[in-house]
Amino acid sequence: MKPSGVFSYTMENNDHCLILTSSYPAQTDDMRSVAGLFVRHFARELAKHVQVSVLTQSTDSGPRTFREGEVRIVRFPWPGKGRPLSTLSMPRDMGLMTWAVFGGMLAALRFAGGNKIRFVLAMWAIPSGLWAFPVHMWFGVPYAVWCLGSDIWDYGEKGVFRPVVRFILQRAKTRFADGFKLGKTVERLSGKTCLFLPSTRDLGGQVAVQADLRAGKRNYLFIGRYHPNKGPDVLMESIRLLSPEIRKAVHFHFFGGGPLEHALKDEVERKGIGDVVSLHGYMDEAKAASYLRACDALIIPSRIESIPVVFSDALQCGCPMIVTNVGDMGNLLMKYGAGRVVEPQSPTQLSKAIAQDFSEGSRFYKEGFDRLRSLFDLETTVNAFLDSVAGPSW
Repeated sequence: MKPSGVFSYTMENNDHCLILTSSYPAQTDDMRSVAGLFVRHFARELAKHVQVSVLTQSTDSGPRTFREGEVRIVRFPWPGKGRPLSTLSMPRDMGLMTWAVFGGMLAALRFAGGNKIRFVLAMWAIPSGLWAFPVHMWFGVPYAVWCLGSDIWDYGEKGVFRPVVRFILQRAKTRFADGFKLGKTVERLSGKTCLFLPSTRDLGGQVAVQADLRAGKRNYLFIGRYHPNKGPDVLMESIRLLSPEIRKAVHFHFFGGGPLEHALKDEVERKGIGDVVSLHGYMDEAKAASYLRACDALIIPSRIESIPVVFSDALQCGCPMIVTNVGDMGNLLMKYGAGRVVEPQSPTQLSKAIAQDFSEGSRFYKEGFDRLRSLFDLETTVNAFLDSVAGPSW
């Protein structure tokens, strides 16, 4: 897999990009899906170059069509209002999932029939790629697919969905992945080239919010879903393994939500570590930026991962990291000398890394950190996308 090039082809201002996504947040910030917030940032940056419309499912009783700055948002009816598709499960939510797939197809066809579209970007293969394919067949509009790790792992590598994902990827004009290793997986699955395009957002303009840190202690941060894939339970166990002397001098701030939430709360109460761990719900972007700039290190203890958005958030905010060696995170940090790396699913190793960070301080190499951060610039990402889809072949 090769990275996409630099922006070289001038788009016409009236070129129209339709983004199809199941992850766009509600008008008021919905923090349950960081991927959705990234889509919003990407769409706004893209709208500086071309016309942008976003088609997504409804999330509340608000307007079906509205504008956010230069971006037009169109929401089609969906009975699972307010629930991110990532929270649906089979067979319990079969009806909602079926509605999302076919409702999205019909809505995309209806939109394409009434608007002149130059190209379609499906974010992600499932279900958005399924929405894009009929538009391609009926109206001849080419589409690209942007793949996330969960997108491919949850669907592309499971027997019943694998042929569908392969079909969608093979017929896409261009394929993107937000990780290098993930891109290789997409290439094996589709037999087609996949370009690296990082998922990142711009936290620079956030209003200052005071982070509630523990004075006189070293403060560590976890931001993510309370889900086994993200490993918050691994981090919790590693905290238990810290020596009493270190536990008295550190504090861990957890922000998120998900299926492990109750288990994590029970663990804090059962182990009596409420003075060491604070469990919170999802945080908005301003608070995320504040904590990332104020905390001593971000910990990403994932069991499976590509490159999460919070990784690029930390780079942007200058927050050192301790990560597990999954996806591309470990390789990137080791290559650029920008943080500590441990093996996944090892509370013992993670505990040792935290203890080492406590005693030595975060190993922060500014030059390497800055070079790594340059890979995750939002403007660069948008320009690389345009360079990939704006040529004569489109």
